[in-house]
Amino acid sequence: MPVQLIRAPRPTAVESSLPARRRHASAAAPARDTDRERRQPADRSCRDAPLAADATATARPRTYPFIDRVRGVAAVVIMLHHLVGYVPAADQSLPLPAPVHDFLWWYGGLAAQVFLVIGGFVGGLSLSRATPDLAGLGRFLTSRYLRLALPAVATLLYAIALSAVVPAAWSAFPLFDHFSWTSVLAHVLLLQDILGYPSLLTGFWYLPVDWQCSGLLALLFVVHAAILRRHPALSPAARVATFLGLAAPVAILSLFRWNGDPAHEPFATYYFGLVFLGALASLSAAGRIPPAVFRAYAAACAVAVVLQGRPQPAVALAAGIAIHAVAARGATAGPRSAPAWVKLFDGLGRISYALFLVHYPTIWGVTSLGRGVAGDDPAALAPWIGAAVPASLAVAVLLHRFVEVPTVALAGRLKGRRETPAAHGAGAAPLPENAASVARQAASTAGLSTPAIAT
Repeated sequence: MPVQLIRAPRPTAVESSLPARRRHASAAAPARDTDRERRQPADRSCRDAPLAADATATARPRTYPFIDRVRGVAAVVIMLHHLVGYVPAADQSLPLPAPVHDFLWWYGGLAAQVFLVIGGFVGGLSLSRATPDLAGLGRFLTSRYLRLALPAVATLLYAIALSAVVPAAWSAFPLFDHFSWTSVLAHVLLLQDILGYPSLLTGFWYLPVDWQCSGLLALLFVVHAAILRRHPALSPAARVATFLGLAAPVAILSLFRWNGDPAHEPFATYYFGLVFLGALASLSAAGRIPPAVFRAYAAACAVAVVLQGRPQPAVALAAGIAIHAVAARGATAGPRSAPAWVKLFDGLGRISYALFLVHYPTIWGVTSLGRGVAGDDPAALAPWIGAAVPASLAVAVLLHRFVEVPTVALAGRLKGRRETPAAHGAGAAPLPENAASVARQAASTAGLSTPAIAT
């Protein structure tokens, strides 16, 4: 009986609670930063372009490069998860030990939860250093949309071209299950799931969720800043309490009520509780809130894990705790020389969003081409299956260089003029832990242009 080269993987125990369009959910997020972490005492800042690699940015004074490296590794894990899941001959062709193969198959897709937490981490730190207002929120949403949508549109065009070029007889199944130009338009607008269209490509469910979570987090900071402008004399503790009073109810409802409910799956409400965990981790590491606040919310997440019995929030909780522990040690101060293996992880971080987008159609194209040339014999298919990984990386580099980089430049031109707040002005330090933090942050960059939030 001939071996089918590519097939839709069967639902796993991990994924069985999700609708069909989510069963191969993955996420990614590109990044760029440098290395050699060095502790810094105050104003630990994070880069402003976490998901779409900001190729136009100059070296930032203090960054968290480990965040980008984690994203790069997670993107590779998700790519391998889909490779072993969609290619039945992979277990016979790839030189992977059986335990590694089984781990990637059963648990590799859970890396999506890590991206949710990382998105909250970067977004919380970026927004906490801004002076948000409604005009800036509009610019932010537009900039964020461009960074997400333009590379995704380029990927859709690439996948459409692949589907047209590869003979139908060479592939085990079509690249698109339900293709229509109306569905393409819905994807361009990041509305596909809300309008009832299944994602055309694996992982594209994440894009509207990222945009919604980014906007919801930014909106909470805008409302908080407006309250502070009306009540500038609030103490640091009252500022923290005000922010938590706005955001915590939404996050708690997301954790205990909406996460796991299929009716909320197309919306930010489903995921915001996990994104908020990352946001609190960054605010705690940067000294904007007491660490006890993060620990209390992490305890609430642990209760949700026990009550739900699902692996997704458990992975997010573990990621949040680990990221907080590393970030609390401090941010690095500018670029430094690094060993080759660190530069490799940095490179993966830069192209991680592009890799997330293009890996599935590339795997489909390369392995279908191999099936057409070499037939169904696993030994003959082995070089083609192995070539799918470097081919995905190469296409991701091209997408990053020729689409992402210009997109980041375009989005950057939408940023508003940055303003320097007064030392004790409303919104200058929305979440200070103490008076010294107010003074430090007043001297740092502020003003809402379009802080990028990634997941």
